[in-house]
Amino acid sequence: MKNASILIVTIFSLYGCSSQKKFTTAPPFSIHNPSYQQYAGGREESGTGFILQLPVDLEAGNEIEFIEVFFRGHVLKPELEEQGENVRIVCNHRDSDEDKKPDIIMHSDPKMEVGNQPPGSISKKDKDFPFELKKGEAVISFKNITADPQKSKITYFKITGIKTKPSLIYK
Repeated sequence: MKNASILIVTIFSLYGCSSQKKFTTAPPFSIHNPSYQQYAGGREESGTGFILQLPVDLEAGNEIEFIEVFFRGHVLKPELEEQGENVRIVCNHRDSDEDKKPDIIMHSDPKMEVGNQPPGSISKKDKDFPFELKKGEAVISFKNITADPQKSKITYFKITGIKTKPSLIYK
């Protein structure tokens, strides 16, 4: 009986490990000097958000489709920008009304403050965020484009050392 329970625990632990995303250590591209910069518009309707820039060097002969970038609790859509020979992946995230902090009622009568949200529930991550990342880290998902679409699989690469640039405030 003891051996059967050990076998069951081993099977479930192996099954749990297989569902985790595995990172590649040798992608067919390299990223140099990644940066992150917050911005705020001069008017309320201009909004706030951030821009993640990943300068990338693609290896010759490889066609790559960048699918998603996972950064600071958000799942972002990557866009390739070419400036001459320089190529970079840009992810522009605009904060939505849900990301803004709600108004807090401060009153001498505690009954008037009943609708206030506790601080822990204000910050939200995207629902399908599968990674635990540190502040200067991101994960990019990509796949090599091949002649047979069945053979191209999604691969994940962790990016570290993302530098924070000073915020942009537009007038």
